[in-house]
Amino acid sequence: MDDSPVLDAARVSVVIKTYDDGERPPRAPRRPVLVGYLLETLEALARQSLRPGEVLVVDSSRGDGIARALERWAGSEALAVRRIPLPSEQFTHPRALNLGVREATGEVVSILSGDATPANERWLEALVAPLADPRVAGTYSRQVRRPGVPQSKAEEFRLWWRYRRRSSFRRRDPLFSNASAAFRRSLALEIPFDEGLVELEDYEWAIRVRERGLAIVYVGDSEVYHSHASSSLQTLWRMIYYGVLRLALHARHLLRRGAP
Repeated sequence: MDDSPVLDAARVSVVIKTYDDGERPPRAPRRPVLVGYLLETLEALARQSLRPGEVLVVDSSRGDGIARALERWAGSEALAVRRIPLPSEQFTHPRALNLGVREATGEVVSILSGDATPANERWLEALVAPLADPRVAGTYSRQVRRPGVPQSKAEEFRLWWRYRRRSSFRRRDPLFSNASAAFRRSLALEIPFDEGLVELEDYEWAIRVRERGLAIVYVGDSEVYHSHASSSLQTLWRMIYYGVLRLALHARHLLRRGAP
């Protein structure tokens, strides 16, 4: 077990997909927060019990907010941070993920959304440990409320229902979340995320790896701050919307499997 690539920090890459949300059209003014979240995330990564060999920030900003924020990490001995530009007009979640995977040098890749921050110092160590099992294709973290972010009752229920504390081995259930996840780079190169999708590329990827007899592991000990400040009505609508999309993805895969 000691020579397993998932336990060697130098062989683990963390990919963060983000942008500078200070660059918004006048009709949608909003206080920029993602740059601040990114800096919090980098500080949290530097404190990990298993620090990654590299951190790649896939930046789809229109401005230079992310690039300027990363300047303070230039030459840091705590983290090797590299910015990977992706023009905003070319951005989709699966495209940003695939770009990060291609650019990574680690044998294991961990993904973080720009608004997800490790909530404990064992986030990465716990997240990559199940990948020592060849039956495991990917892992994903428990999501908890970010301090200071207001939370509706429906959002509180969503987090409780989807992200329990107890870990689970999911061979039949393709639930998966790229807000905080990990997988082998070789597998993600062989089975890239579907760039024809606008969202739920993580769930669709889990369906495909499950068809190969592989499993997804939910890791309750790997926690990230990731919650939405949406109303209960907005949260319920989003849950229904994603439920319908998941059914559509399953139907698409059944049709593909049944095609001659």
